[in-house]
Amino acid sequence: MHQRFDFRASLGRQCGQAYAEYLVVTAALIGILLMATGDTASPFAALVAAFKSFFSAYSFTLSLP
Repeated sequence: MHQRFDFRASLGRQCGQAYAEYLVVTAALIGILLMATGDTASPFAALVAAFKSFFSAYSFTLSLP
């Protein structure tokens, strides 16, 4: 006899696996960003400071004639 393979069920399981992998990677990245490392600023605070500095330089450039 011939067994039929249900591709839709397989695709649903693959989507579930991908979701779990994205969740684990995202949680790890958030954990790294929020981790405090001794006397230095946390990576999240450094990232926010870098964005503020970039926006300050960007807005200054836009204000030039």
